[in-house]
Amino acid sequence: MLQASVLLLIVSIWFPGATRIAGTDGSLSFLLALFCALVSLVAYAEIARRLHRAEAALATAVLTVSAFIIVLSLLSMLYADNPIRTMRAVFAQVFGFAIIPAVAAISTKPKGLVAIDRIVLAMIIMSVATSCLVAVGMGDARFADRAEGYFKHSNQLGIALSAVLPLIAAKLVASRRHRVLLLGCLVAVLLGLVKSGSKTNFVLGVAGLGTFFVLYSIYLVRRKQSPMTVIVGTVAAPILFEASLVTLQALNPRAYNLLSLQLSGGEAHSVVSRQRLWSISIDLGLSHPFMGVGAGQPVGDIAPHSHNLFIDAFRTLGVPGLALMSVMVLVVMAYLVSAVLYTLINNDRGDYATEVNVMVLGTSVSVWDYIVANQMSDSFGPSTAAFFWLPLSLLIFYRGTQRSLQTGLDENPKLYAGTGAQLFQH
Repeated sequence: MLQASVLLLIVSIWFPGATRIAGTDGSLSFLLALFCALVSLVAYAEIARRLHRAEAALATAVLTVSAFIIVLSLLSMLYADNPIRTMRAVFAQVFGFAIIPAVAAISTKPKGLVAIDRIVLAMIIMSVATSCLVAVGMGDARFADRAEGYFKHSNQLGIALSAVLPLIAAKLVASRRHRVLLLGCLVAVLLGLVKSGSKTNFVLGVAGLGTFFVLYSIYLVRRKQSPMTVIVGTVAAPILFEASLVTLQALNPRAYNLLSLQLSGGEAHSVVSRQRLWSISIDLGLSHPFMGVGAGQPVGDIAPHSHNLFIDAFRTLGVPGLALMSVMVLVVMAYLVSAVLYTLINNDRGDYATEVNVMVLGTSVSVWDYIVANQMSDSFGPSTAAFFWLPLSLLIFYRGTQRSLQTGLDENPKLYAGTGAQLFQH
């Protein structure tokens, strides 16, 4: 039941505008998240004992910080101009309590590895489905302009697609089967990203994809594996980058022209407006340094949020909110950097170890993409928060599996053999 609920949650987060209850975007996703949280949190204390100490510590630290953010957000209802909007911040954090314990619980069950693979597959399928709907003009898509898909804004669609791209790339290079199909999925999602018209997320998505392949190339070079793959990738990278720009110019000339203006040193309207928005938000934070203006409150009549994760936390929850958000991001960043460095340095071999290592790299870049995107776009809103928690929970799973393989706890590691419990037990 829990696995089915998580899969339904993944489907629903791609259609926040179509899953409304009482006119609120993403309401069905939130109800599913609450259900997952209630089911998985009951057994989380037992589940945490089966996790490696580092993964259990990370999950506990991140969820503890998230709980404090929820408390501050609820307290801000007492002085916020629009108390109902404070629930936006609460919703975004609730996804963490739903997804991290749920994925951990699923992974410790028999055939947990297969279930995790289904979660990754569901993310890929939904990203491709959304991209195809956008490409054919459904879901408020507009050729040569901005497409929202079934999100409220095009930036949200861009964030979602750019976060999934590294997962598709990781599956593409790790899988021995269906590579042509996965390559088609990668192209489809890139096309959806182009159609979204989000310049920041297009650049971030392409850069994240490049980062993953650079890390994968280093991984192969250090193991002296597939030298031809590295050579072909080195030659193909600039060609694919140029092809991406040509595709953007052909299908979305408005976004291409604005991007060219920014790269040439010009001042695009969106950049100027964001700078003004950040200045106003900082002034509001300085005017209310200890409590902020209240979680989820809009920036006057200008924008629903500050378009920057840290500035928005400072504006809405003051210095305490900024401190909590900074701690969460720093802890996650330290964890993913250590995961990437370990993956590049360690010399585990074997088909399964290779797949796990590649997925660690893919999920790490996915988390990184989301964090960077929220410095210019969504400010950790409830419509996209799941695209942070899902890759993070998958990273925790693959990193824990990686540790287990390294210490030899799983004596005969195969993709569909053994259980998650065996992989995570000390």
